[in-house]
Amino acid sequence: MDILLLPAALFPAIPLMMISFGNRYTTLATLIRKIHDELMGKKLTKRDKETNRYLKQINVLRQRLTLNRATSTLSAIAFIFNLVAMYFAFTEHYKIFGAVFMASLIMFGFSISLYIIELQLATKALDTHLQDLEEL
Repeated sequence: MDILLLPAALFPAIPLMMISFGNRYTTLATLIRKIHDELMGKKLTKRDKETNRYLKQINVLRQRLTLNRATSTLSAIAFIFNLVAMYFAFTEHYKIFGAVFMASLIMFGFSISLYIIELQLATKALDTHLQDLEEL
């Protein structure tokens, strides 16, 4: 396989991951809005037992939102660098091509790593819900 074709091979993978990150963001936004409406509707105070559970969820959701933003941003930058690498391959600037393509791979790797961390937090949040159910 010609090394100059590598950016073209990576080209469809990055947008597919970006769609996945976007879907996770939409789910997070819906969940945050739901919790917000519940808390505002119940008019809970910090002294209520139920409030502690919500505060734990809010902390995890904030972390997940931050990771999702970083993941999406890194993916977008990786996609741009991939496009630039394809340009340099096309114009036969091979040294620049190599450096830009490597940067694209590194950013995409970081993006996937953050995605894994965010998945772990999502699992932790779901486990909190299961613990609440076990206490019933």
